[in-house]
Amino acid sequence: MNVYDALPNVTKSDDTDTPGTTTANITLTEIRIITNRDVNLSQQIGPEIIAWVSTVIATCGLFGNILGAAVLHRMQKTNGNIRLLKYLSLVDIALLILFVLGATLEYVNTYSAITIYFIFHPFAYLLGMTVYTFEIYLTVLIAIQRCIAIALPFKSESLMRASVINTILGCIALFSVAFSVPLWLALRPRPYWKKELNMHLFYANPATSPLGEEGFTVYIGPVMLVFRCLIPLIILVTCNIILVISRRRMNSGNPQLSDRGSVQLTILTLAITSKSVLTHVVSALHRLSIAMDFNLPNGHVIQMIVLLLVVIDFSTNFIFYYAFGNSFLKHLKSCFRSND
Repeated sequence: MNVYDALPNVTKSDDTDTPGTTTANITLTEIRIITNRDVNLSQQIGPEIIAWVSTVIATCGLFGNILGAAVLHRMQKTNGNIRLLKYLSLVDIALLILFVLGATLEYVNTYSAITIYFIFHPFAYLLGMTVYTFEIYLTVLIAIQRCIAIALPFKSESLMRASVINTILGCIALFSVAFSVPLWLALRPRPYWKKELNMHLFYANPATSPLGEEGFTVYIGPVMLVFRCLIPLIILVTCNIILVISRRRMNSGNPQLSDRGSVQLTILTLAITSKSVLTHVVSALHRLSIAMDFNLPNGHVIQMIVLLLVVIDFSTNFIFYYAFGNSFLKHLKSCFRSND
């Protein structure tokens, strides 16, 4: 299994482009032939529909997360636990942009979309994979923080104080970068001249990897499966079980745990982490099929469905803020209220 089998969205390039073709002369049909030489029209219809749906959802999620981050920034002044949710919204904003530029635009049947994809894909793909690793473990940290706040209410302030949270975030960022180094080295962008578009572009070069072909195959298969799917999945499921048990104790009438704000924050965390668990299960199954070198029918469609679920995961957190946070709604209304 080569690099393109495991990472089918990576841009390929060759020097066989027709000389003398400029942007003004090239047609949309020619662009489609350039970008999808090995995929016929019937195989493009499914991914193209999913790509359009993903782009629309990502656009709505982008505006929702921007608004959510602004409101959460106001709320964190009175509740420090909200800070991680604000960071999650900011990271989701970046990921929605990167995933659209690095993946979905390839299948959107417009000249502008394909051109933008060619320009940004090599960098957006690699940067998106790095930020996605950070987002996964940031969600895990949010679940752990809420579990400690519920299970150890008298020690949570010392265990999860601001300096500790900052240190953990720094460690997650360093891990995300270090974990992505083999991917960057193997698929580092190389410049080339794209005659059809009459401009200099970059493509991801899969020819060499410091891990070797077999080592890189293990990295993109079992290693990614364990560190980006299985470990976060186990932690999130464990945290959700703890939160569900704690939620039942709240309902039993314990006055120290049953305040409305704590209950709503617990439900909000459960909703966000449960959605993340579902995404991780689908992603793990897809990653497992790659690791086992299964030749699935309609592989492009399956890959786009997985991508659609990931985009939905990034785009829908703000809906939970509106649904479960009365305090969020109050601060949201204040954003549109006159200071007078």
